[in-house]
Amino acid sequence: MEEILTLTVAQFLEAFDADPEDGEWLAEEIARYDFRYRRLSQEERDALILSVLDRLDGFTQVGAHRQHIWELAWGDVADRYERSRGDLSALEPGFIGATREIRLRGDFAVPMDPKFEFHFFRVFRHWLYRKHLGAARQVYEFGCGSGFNLAALAQRAPDKVLTGLDWAQPAVDLINAFARKQGFNLTGRRFDFFNPDPELKLEPGAVVMTFCALEQTGVGFRDFIDWLLERQPERVISMEPVLEFYDPARLYDALALRYHRHRNYLNGYYTYIRELAAAGRVEILKARRLQYGSLFHEGTSMLIWRPISVGESTGIRENQA
Repeated sequence: MEEILTLTVAQFLEAFDADPEDGEWLAEEIARYDFRYRRLSQEERDALILSVLDRLDGFTQVGAHRQHIWELAWGDVADRYERSRGDLSALEPGFIGATREIRLRGDFAVPMDPKFEFHFFRVFRHWLYRKHLGAARQVYEFGCGSGFNLAALAQRAPDKVLTGLDWAQPAVDLINAFARKQGFNLTGRRFDFFNPDPELKLEPGAVVMTFCALEQTGVGFRDFIDWLLERQPERVISMEPVLEFYDPARLYDALALRYHRHRNYLNGYYTYIRELAAAGRVEILKARRLQYGSLFHEGTSMLIWRPISVGESTGIRENQA
């Protein structure tokens, strides 16, 4: 008889490297969802790994050449939102929870609830917003897509001034449309990671976020990071796949590495931020592998850092796991 496991509050806190007292308020959010799962038998695991190997080389590569693909994709989401007559759940992207099997706490798992992966993300986002946005008045999400993260934040913190930026015009139009309909303090604006807008300024004390967005830049992320350094946001929250967190000596991680590299996902970002930290230009506040993801990789590891202004004296510290 297969054993059914359940993610506990303590395991969520461990994944996030959260303070123990966070569990007092996070437990209520966790209780809203079904976090039961089972591990695979040896035969199932072997078959799964073979199927992953068979499929790895068939995926397309990301990059600037795929802008039109994202315009079509976010255009489809805009149509879905319009048909829903204002249902914000229509903004949720299909790529979260797209596989039956997931990556969880160091091995593959089969959730009881098909939306397990997205619900995990919801719990994490709930914690992240409360712990790391703080008193920030201005929040910018770059590569925001449909704006579903900003819609969640607008409902939670209507006092914040939000800006959603994306290179696909249909995404920008969608954000402005639902922001008007819902009365959110949110504006959409076009922005291209590969050609950062020199005219765009960030408000003092702003927080910058990216969720599975910088992954599309491969090795072409430096112009954007340097652009941020010039504008000195209060902090930068990146939820992205971090190639450097994988252990190539483990088959489980080696599969994710091969997928990551074949897709041409974000490569060298964490290394660059560490170089900037060593040079005294940024401070790394948190670097954390959450140990969860889709079948093929872990798309949302946590890297939080802040620029160090000229003349500022600070000790370099880094919270990594």
